Amino acid sequence: MEFKISAEVLSSYVNIASRVVNAKANLPLLNNLLISVSKEQLTVTGTDLEIQITAKAQLSAQKTGKTSVNAKLFSQYINTLAKTDTLEVKQEKGMVKVSSSAGSAEFTTRDVEDFPLFEAEEMDTLFSLPGDVFAAMVEKTAFAAARDDIRPILTGINIEIEEDHVTMVALDTFRLSRITEKSQTKYVGKKQVVVPAVALEQLVRVIHDPFVTTVTEQPIVLCQLAKSGNFVSLKFGDIELFARLIEGEYPAYKAVIPVAHQTEVTVSRAAWLESMKRVGVFAQSAIGQKVVLEFADNKLVMESQVPEVGNIREELEVTLEGDSLKIAFQIKFLLDILTLISDESIVFRASTKTAPGVFLQPSFDAFLHILMPLKLDD
Repeated sequence: MEFKISAEVLSSYVNIASRVVNAKANLPLLNNLLISVSKEQLTVTGTDLEIQITAKAQLSAQKTGKTSVNAKLFSQYINTLAKTDTLEVKQEKGMVKVSSSAGSAEFTTRDVEDFPLFEAEEMDTLFSLPGDVFAAMVEKTAFAAARDDIRPILTGINIEIEEDHVTMVALDTFRLSRITEKSQTKYVGKKQVVVPAVALEQLVRVIHDPFVTTVTEQPIVLCQLAKSGNFVSLKFGDIELFARLIEGEYPAYKAVIPVAHQTEVTVSRAAWLESMKRVGVFAQSAIGQKVVLEFADNKLVMESQVPEVGNIREELEVTLEGDSLKIAFQIKFLLDILTLISDESIVFRASTKTAPGVFLQPSFDAFLHILMPLKLDD
């Protein structure tokens, strides 16, 4: 292979594809990037067998071919070069040589015949969404997914497609987030898949990437399902991400979503968040990181007590409808949702001190977050 390319383009796409490469993989090829060149296109691919990212750039190549290079070393070197430089890349005698105005570097290559790629299959379109909408859906759900693999199904985001509606749900044993948006394409019937949250978060990073943003003419995420039902493809501009689906039955989450409430409170998000940060100084050391909330007489009183260390008490004005309520939550989970909601106010609903608490964004009723309470001492 032999071609010339902008250092900015190559570094951007190498960085994106490298994000899923596992430098500690047992299979040597998984430490590498696959570089493939046709007459008019460069393709850079990285994979860890569960997630694969492929980035494509248009060019005019002098010679075609494919090879693989160590992802970490190659990306580190390319990132040191001036973005305005034009690079000449040439493969010869088991090496890839990169030449720039600063000099040149050679990288040992590996045979690519056994490079593990997702099998090419017929694909069914599940949905298409504007990139910013897709990113917001993932950001409002992925944080609630489990991060350990004790129950692998909970590390994924449950995606439900019904005609032109897309719903994402993530949960662990303490909280749940659900959001629904309208697809630009229509799926005939219903479909449900569980995609690793880390895979969708990788695509969000692509969507927010400054270089990708400038070169993507149609910022649309197209999601397709392989006919085999084993993996999905998510395309955004010149980037395509493949993710192997998580097998298993997703929990019947609808059963835990409250259908009624006895207490509804509207709170200034900024004021509540700032107060919670101060309360968190104590609560992070409390048993269970517990913070106690008491809603009564249009006031919210927040308390956290740490034996032999100290305690804190803060008070906020709120709008209360319904019954007074005293309830406790883990401070970290509470801060997560207060940080995520972007409206000036937050609506909180609950029925009893042992029932799930529901957090709503007033301007966007297609999103809700549920948080399980902690046991009160009294």
